[in-house]
Amino acid sequence: MALLPPPQDRLYPTFEALQNDLKTFTRSQGYACVIVSSLNRDPEGHYRRYNLCCSKGGKSYTSHSKGIRQARSTKTGCPMRLKAVQEKAYPYDDKWRVVVQCGEHNHEPFTGEPGTNVPAQFRKIEADGVRWLMIMHRDAQCTLRQLTIGIRISFGDKYQYVKKSDVRNMLAKIKRDDDRKAQMAAVAQGLPTNLPYTLIPQSHQPPPPTPQDVEQMPQLPQGLQVPDPDLESDDEDDDEP
Repeated sequence: MALLPPPQDRLYPTFEALQNDLKTFTRSQGYACVIVSSLNRDPEGHYRRYNLCCSKGGKSYTSHSKGIRQARSTKTGCPMRLKAVQEKAYPYDDKWRVVVQCGEHNHEPFTGEPGTNVPAQFRKIEADGVRWLMIMHRDAQCTLRQLTIGIRISFGDKYQYVKKSDVRNMLAKIKRDDDRKAQMAAVAQGLPTNLPYTLIPQSHQPPPPTPQDVEQMPQLPQGLQVPDPDLESDDEDDDEP
């Protein structure tokens, strides 16, 4: 790993395609890039430029909190930065490209050795991982440990650095999203929002009970029949005989 800057000779149809390719390349070089700002909106409100820098850019700090968890920054003030721009003129034809503004780093590359801090970008669970977690957690009822091991194995090297805390946080986010959707569904159906329950999604509701033949009680003989109290009025008759 040589911390090489990303290539500048590639054109991408969308920023998402550029970002995915950039993640793959920078990961192979032992670093990650993050978006720091966005500029130049078009008439539709879409950005045409994003400024990015190395994830270790910025000032380092040490928390002086007296709590149990002591936070410490791993930033080194790395100067590496680049921009992703959408160019209209030839030969770009409204496509996206990378422009490296500073390709130098002031830190060693991440090699994945035990005991080293894993960049947060290498632990991020994306949409494909979220879908996998939802299925395995809800349908297969896997434990947190099983989910962590499973997502590492199922996606090759993509999620090899994901920790149990990352999986736990993602499951909590999924639950919050589900609760918010259930509340919106209740509002759409005209139900009060302060009810002590939420609605189960239609896909997870149990099927209706199967109709069964029930043997009816036989009728009593005419002389033994008594009035049905459910058919009687509770009002007393005030008329005198």
